[in-house]
Amino acid sequence: MAFGYAPVHAADLVDYQTAPNTISYLSQGDRDRYTRIFSVQTRGDWRAADRLIGQLENDVLMGHVLFQRYMHPTAYRSRYNELRDWLANYADHPEAAKIHKLALRRKPSGVAAPRRPLPRSYRQVSHQQYAVAEGPRRDFSRNFRNAARKVRSLLRRERPTQALNHISQSSIRRGLKAVEFDTLLSRIAVSYYIEHRDDRALEEADRAARRSRDGVPLADWTAGLSAWRLGKFALAAEHFAYLAAAPNASDWTRAAGGFWAARAYIADRRPDHAAPMLELAADTGATFYGMLAAEQLGRDIDFQWVQPPLDQAGLSLLLANDTVARAVALTEIGRRDLAEGELTRGHGRIDASLDHALIALAERLDLPATQMQVANAAYVPSSFGPERYVMNAGLFPVPDYTPQDGFRVDRALVFAFMRQESKFKPLARSRAGARGLMQIMPATASHITRDRSLRRTGAQGRDRLFDPAFNMKLGQQYIEELMGSGEPYGNLYQLMVAYNGGPGNLSRWLRNTDYRNDPLLFIESIPAPETRGYIERVLTNFWIYRDRLGQETPSLGVAAAGDWPVYQSLERGNSLAQRQ
Repeated sequence: MAFGYAPVHAADLVDYQTAPNTISYLSQGDRDRYTRIFSVQTRGDWRAADRLIGQLENDVLMGHVLFQRYMHPTAYRSRYNELRDWLANYADHPEAAKIHKLALRRKPSGVAAPRRPLPRSYRQVSHQQYAVAEGPRRDFSRNFRNAARKVRSLLRRERPTQALNHISQSSIRRGLKAVEFDTLLSRIAVSYYIEHRDDRALEEADRAARRSRDGVPLADWTAGLSAWRLGKFALAAEHFAYLAAAPNASDWTRAAGGFWAARAYIADRRPDHAAPMLELAADTGATFYGMLAAEQLGRDIDFQWVQPPLDQAGLSLLLANDTVARAVALTEIGRRDLAEGELTRGHGRIDASLDHALIALAERLDLPATQMQVANAAYVPSSFGPERYVMNAGLFPVPDYTPQDGFRVDRALVFAFMRQESKFKPLARSRAGARGLMQIMPATASHITRDRSLRRTGAQGRDRLFDPAFNMKLGQQYIEELMGSGEPYGNLYQLMVAYNGGPGNLSRWLRNTDYRNDPLLFIESIPAPETRGYIERVLTNFWIYRDRLGQETPSLGVAAAGDWPVYQSLERGNSLAQRQ
């Protein structure tokens, strides 16, 4: 995959004055007043807050001020009419859903419902970036969805043969299109593969691939892996080569096919067929197997980092948007977390022609989540060739966040985890309860710090994990702890398995997975698809951040050679560097 972006060149902007380095929306007086308002409201001093509100010159942040007041956990009980009026004026704010939920609970009977919040607005990313998977989602039939639920239930209980028997019933099969049946068949084949029943996995995956490979890339992938473990390298190469050219597969999937086809050809003693497959994989650019292939071919992976410029005209157009104006004002009073919420939720309400200016503004304001989201939306894959490593810097922002007590692990590794875990959103929270930039679970935080209060609810408990410096401190400590769970020490694949799936699963998968002492086969044989993709994502992030920070990538060469890549600290002064 070639990397590129809709180009913006400084030479195109010569008629415009460059925007100032320091961007302000509030007067110095209002910056001080808003800072004090939020402070006194935290302790419930409404009289002092009202005096300061009366002195404001610009009411741009009053929606946030009133939200803090109305949602105060102990010192204020908001009335329905206050919540209704807030929604009438501030329905475009990120917090509107919380106000709306409370307003519905406090609405008197017979009173009209309050205004609904404006929905989150963002633009879809046009390019596909996912690890080896089934391919793009299709409009499957109701019959398929019903059958898929049954298959999923059986596979969770490790019953692939029952799942196969279910979809093979004439009453089920005749209601499915060929591609629908083969999608389910490929999922069943994966289950056989995970259970080390490679002959059955190959049989079913091969059947699905030969009938529906264009619509079910996963079938060729599973057939190739099964044939590899059975020592049928010629057949493995055939399936992987089909995958490398699959028209409906993502670049990540095609790169995997090309790289493994090269491995299979070499194992089959046909090395002359390997180089073209590596070329196909390498041409996908910054994918996991694309980078491994480029390394094997001896290509220099030299990213060209392009930061879009910000001119005064673009800045003026951006500041005319209410969402952007609020975000700038919030950064002026030190609330980058709220500013990120404004821009990531309201990005779709900002004219797309301003995306590059918005990336540049977000970089000036140090809003990495916004940089990444907008850069992904503005990103356009370029053609194959020398442009494949041209990269908008916003795709891999370098945030100004610093852990408490400083960096103990190289920034490239910390940022690689943060990019995958939270997309740099400090207030990110998963359904499972993980919090903050590095998505730390309260139980994990309590284990790391030996502080049981982190298991409790509230600002003095688990919500402390939303503080970037504290979250990064714990994330680093956890990384250091997990470094020791791999063999050898600092094994990057195993570190990422443990971070995502837990050290217990790492031990179990190392013990129970048939990976033939092949690190790449270990990755692709892990039972959890989320973890398989996670390893490849975070490693790719890590190698790209090494380049972004002007550092070497020794672990890339080790991984490309088929060995276990090991963490090496390249930033002097880090505690891990001192111990190595």
